[in-house]
Amino acid sequence: MIKMEKTCGSIKCDVLCDGKVIGEMDGVIITQWFLKNHYRYTGTFSRFTTKNPELSRSGITVDIKFRNSKMLAKSASIDWMRGPCKNGTFLAKNIEYNEAEEAI
Repeated sequence: MIKMEKTCGSIKCDVLCDGKVIGEMDGVIITQWFLKNHYRYTGTFSRFTTKNPELSRSGITVDIKFRNSKMLAKSASIDWMRGPCKNGTFLAKNIEYNEAEEAI
């Protein structure tokens, strides 16, 4: 059974790699799916900009921190990115909610 449970989004998100901010994503939407007794988190973004152009590619694993909520998409693998706008999709392993505000 496949069941879509929740969706949420953010206009701007910080992108972290090894605990350091490497860039930001614009127009991020993430969906939580329930599939065969486990959750699956898929998402899309409209632009991915980084401080280091070598990190702006598909296949990297990052954490995505939503600025408008206390949500963090952990171990998000960038599936693909297209064209000069760098829009694409990702698949996250899990989602964490931080109760305490922390500065990054």
